[in-house]
Amino acid sequence: MDRKDRIVVLVGVAILVIALIGVMYHEKEYTGAEQTVEKYAYNVDWEEKTVTLRDEGHVAKGEISNYTYSIDHDGLTHVKFELEWNDDLAHGFILPWNWSDTLDMKVSAPGNVKFSGSSSATGSTSPLVVEATIGSVPSSMQINASNETEVRKIIDSYISKDGKGSWGIDVGIQTKPFFFDRGNDFTICVSYTYYEPVITKVKVS
Repeated sequence: MDRKDRIVVLVGVAILVIALIGVMYHEKEYTGAEQTVEKYAYNVDWEEKTVTLRDEGHVAKGEISNYTYSIDHDGLTHVKFELEWNDDLAHGFILPWNWSDTLDMKVSAPGNVKFSGSSSATGSTSPLVVEATIGSVPSSMQINASNETEVRKIIDSYISKDGKGSWGIDVGIQTKPFFFDRGNDFTICVSYTYYEPVITKVKVS
Protein backbone atom coordinates (compact mmCIF):
# COMPACT_ATOMS: atom_id res chain seq x y z
CA MET A 1 0.00 0.00 0.00
CA ASP A 2 1.54 3.27 -1.06
CA ARG A 3 1.35 6.57 0.75
CA LYS A 4 -1.74 7.83 -1.12
CA ASP A 5 -3.70 4.71 -0.26
CA ARG A 6 -2.77 4.99 3.41
CA ILE A 7 -3.98 8.62 3.44
CA VAL A 8 -7.29 7.60 1.87
CA VAL A 9 -7.74 4.83 4.44
CA LEU A 10 -6.90 7.16 7.35
CA VAL A 11 -9.34 9.79 6.07
CA GLY A 12 -12.05 7.14 5.75
CA VAL A 13 -11.45 5.89 9.27
CA ALA A 14 -11.52 9.44 10.61
CA ILE A 15 -14.85 10.11 8.87
CA LEU A 16 -16.28 6.86 10.27
CA VAL A 17 -15.17 7.73 13.81
CA ILE A 18 -16.67 11.22 13.54
CA ALA A 19 -19.92 9.76 12.22
CA LEU A 20 -20.12 7.27 15.10
CA ILE A 21 -19.49 10.02 17.63
CA GLY A 22 -22.28 12.10 16.05
CA VAL A 23 -24.75 9.22 16.14
CA MET A 24 -23.97 8.47 19.79
CA TYR A 25 -24.32 12.14 20.74
CA HIS A 26 -27.64 12.41 18.90
CA GLU A 27 -29.00 9.31 20.63
CA LYS A 28 -27.94 10.70 23.99
CA GLU A 29 -29.72 13.97 23.26
CA TYR A 30 -32.86 12.12 22.08
CA THR A 31 -32.89 9.93 25.19
CA GLY A 32 -32.53 12.99 27.40
CA ALA A 33 -35.38 14.68 25.57
CA GLU A 34 -37.59 11.62 26.08
CA GLN A 35 -36.88 11.71 29.78
CA THR A 36 -37.98 15.36 30.06
CA VAL A 37 -41.26 15.06 28.10
CA GLU A 38 -44.10 16.24 30.37
CA LYS A 39 -47.18 14.05 30.57
CA TYR A 40 -50.68 15.36 31.23
CA ALA A 41 -54.10 14.01 32.21
CA TYR A 42 -57.50 15.56 32.85
CA ASN A 43 -59.28 15.78 36.18
CA VAL A 44 -63.07 15.74 35.93
CA ASP A 45 -65.17 17.19 38.74
CA TRP A 46 -68.90 17.91 38.71
CA GLU A 47 -70.69 21.16 39.51
CA GLU A 48 -74.36 21.37 40.46
CA LYS A 49 -76.49 24.15 39.00
CA THR A 50 -80.12 25.14 39.56
CA VAL A 51 -82.57 26.84 37.20
CA THR A 52 -85.88 28.37 38.38
CA LEU A 53 -88.82 29.31 36.15
CA ARG A 54 -92.05 31.10 37.14
CA ASP A 55 -95.35 31.47 35.28
CA GLU A 56 -98.49 33.40 36.18
CA GLY A 57 -101.77 31.79 35.15
CA HIS A 58 -105.50 31.52 35.69
CA VAL A 59 -107.78 28.49 35.85
CA ALA A 60 -111.51 28.90 35.28
CA LYS A 61 -114.32 26.86 36.79
CA GLY A 62 -114.87 23.66 34.82
CA GLU A 63 -111.69 24.06 32.78
CA ILE A 64 -108.09 22.78 32.80
CA SER A 65 -105.09 25.07 32.23
CA ASN A 66 -102.18 23.39 30.43
CA TYR A 67 -98.50 24.34 30.51
CA THR A 68 -95.43 22.80 28.90
CA TYR A 69 -91.80 23.23 29.95
CA SER A 70 -88.82 22.04 27.95
CA ILE A 71 -85.77 21.00 29.97
CA ASP A 72 -82.77 20.66 27.66
CA HIS A 73 -80.04 19.88 30.22
CA ASP A 74 -78.37 16.51 30.63
CA GLY A 75 -77.46 15.32 34.11
CA LEU A 76 -80.72 16.19 35.87
CA THR A 77 -80.83 15.25 39.54
CA HIS A 78 -84.04 16.86 40.79
CA VAL A 79 -87.13 18.59 39.36
CA LYS A 80 -89.70 20.37 41.54
CA PHE A 81 -93.09 21.89 40.67
CA GLU A 82 -94.93 24.23 43.04
CA LEU A 83 -98.42 25.62 42.51
CA GLU A 84 -99.04 28.74 44.60
CA TRP A 85 -102.22 30.79 44.89
CA ASN A 86 -104.31 33.07 47.10
CA ASP A 87 -108.04 32.42 47.10
CA ASP A 88 -109.62 35.50 45.54
CA LEU A 89 -112.90 34.89 47.41
CA ALA A 90 -111.66 33.64 50.74
CA HIS A 91 -114.38 35.45 52.76
CA GLY A 92 -118.06 36.08 52.17
CA PHE A 93 -119.41 39.56 51.58
CA ILE A 94 -122.61 39.00 53.56
CA LEU A 95 -122.56 35.44 54.85
CA PRO A 96 -119.18 34.16 56.08
CA TRP A 97 -117.78 30.84 54.88
CA ASN A 98 -114.78 28.84 55.93
CA TRP A 99 -113.88 26.87 52.82
CA SER A 100 -111.58 27.65 49.92
CA ASP A 101 -111.13 26.69 46.30
CA THR A 102 -109.50 23.31 45.78
CA LEU A 103 -106.80 23.22 43.11
CA ASP A 104 -105.13 20.21 41.60
CA MET A 105 -101.90 19.84 39.63
CA LYS A 106 -100.91 16.89 37.47
CA VAL A 107 -97.37 16.60 36.06
CA SER A 108 -96.29 14.46 33.12
CA ALA A 109 -92.60 13.71 32.50
CA PRO A 110 -90.37 12.27 29.76
CA GLY A 111 -89.50 8.58 29.92
CA ASN A 112 -87.36 6.99 32.65
CA VAL A 113 -88.53 9.48 35.29
CA LYS A 114 -89.87 8.33 38.64
CA PHE A 115 -91.58 10.82 40.91
CA SER A 116 -90.56 11.06 44.55
CA GLY A 117 -94.20 10.56 45.55
CA SER A 118 -97.25 11.07 43.38
CA SER A 119 -97.18 12.85 40.01
CA SER A 120 -100.22 14.87 41.12
CA ALA A 121 -101.29 16.93 44.12
CA THR A 122 -104.66 18.29 45.27
CA GLY A 123 -105.50 20.67 48.08
CA SER A 124 -107.08 23.88 49.29
CA THR A 125 -103.87 25.19 50.86
CA SER A 126 -101.02 26.73 48.87
CA PRO A 127 -98.56 25.49 47.71
CA LEU A 128 -99.08 22.14 46.03
CA VAL A 129 -95.80 20.34 45.37
CA VAL A 130 -94.76 17.54 42.99
CA GLU A 131 -91.13 16.38 42.88
CA ALA A 132 -89.02 13.97 40.85
CA THR A 133 -85.60 12.73 41.96
CA ILE A 134 -83.84 11.56 38.80
CA GLY A 135 -80.13 10.87 39.19
CA SER A 136 -77.04 11.44 41.29
CA VAL A 137 -73.80 13.30 40.65
CA PRO A 138 -70.99 11.01 39.34
CA SER A 139 -67.76 10.67 41.27
CA SER A 140 -64.73 12.76 40.37
CA MET A 141 -62.28 11.01 38.06
CA GLN A 142 -58.99 11.38 36.18
CA ILE A 143 -58.84 10.55 32.47
CA ASN A 144 -55.81 10.04 30.23
CA ALA A 145 -56.64 11.58 26.86
CA SER A 146 -54.93 13.56 24.13
CA ASN A 147 -57.24 16.59 24.38
CA GLU A 148 -60.34 17.96 26.08
CA THR A 149 -62.61 17.02 23.17
CA GLU A 150 -61.70 13.38 23.69
CA VAL A 151 -62.35 13.74 27.42
CA ARG A 152 -65.86 15.07 26.79
CA LYS A 153 -66.63 12.12 24.53
CA ILE A 154 -65.50 9.72 27.25
CA ILE A 155 -67.47 11.33 30.10
CA ASP A 156 -70.63 11.64 28.01
CA SER A 157 -71.43 8.04 28.98
CA TYR A 158 -71.39 9.05 32.67
CA ILE A 159 -73.98 11.82 32.23
CA SER A 160 -77.63 10.84 32.66
CA LYS A 161 -80.06 11.79 29.89
CA ASP A 162 -83.16 10.94 31.98
CA GLY A 163 -85.70 13.73 32.31
CA LYS A 164 -84.45 15.68 29.31
CA GLY A 165 -87.35 16.81 27.16
CA SER A 166 -90.90 18.09 27.54
CA TRP A 167 -92.69 18.24 30.91
CA GLY A 168 -96.42 18.98 31.08
CA ILE A 169 -98.55 20.49 33.86
CA ASP A 170 -102.35 20.48 34.05
CA VAL A 171 -104.04 22.75 36.59
CA GLY A 172 -107.70 22.29 37.55
CA ILE A 173 -109.99 23.84 40.15
CA GLN A 174 -113.02 23.02 42.24
CA THR A 175 -114.51 26.38 43.19
CA LYS A 176 -116.79 27.23 46.07
CA PRO A 177 -120.44 26.53 45.22
CA PHE A 178 -121.27 30.11 44.32
CA PHE A 179 -122.11 31.49 40.91
CA PHE A 180 -119.71 34.41 41.20
CA ASP A 181 -116.68 32.21 42.03
CA ARG A 182 -115.51 31.59 38.49
CA GLY A 183 -111.89 30.54 39.10
CA ASN A 184 -108.59 31.66 40.53
CA ASP A 185 -105.18 33.08 39.62
CA PHE A 186 -102.07 31.06 40.45
CA THR A 187 -98.29 30.93 40.04
CA ILE A 188 -96.32 27.91 38.82
CA CYS A 189 -92.73 27.68 40.03
CA VAL A 190 -90.50 25.10 38.33
CA SER A 191 -86.98 24.48 39.61
CA TYR A 192 -84.54 21.85 38.45
CA THR A 193 -81.01 20.89 39.42
CA TYR A 194 -78.43 19.38 37.09
CA TYR A 195 -74.71 18.69 37.08
CA GLU A 196 -72.12 19.52 34.45
CA PRO A 197 -68.44 18.55 34.16
CA VAL A 198 -65.55 20.81 35.15
CA ILE A 199 -62.43 19.66 33.31
CA THR A 200 -58.91 20.60 34.45
CA LYS A 201 -55.65 19.69 32.71
CA VAL A 202 -53.02 18.49 35.18
CA LYS A 203 -49.39 17.35 34.94
CA VAL A 204 -48.70 13.73 35.88
CA SER A 205 -45.38 12.02 36.58
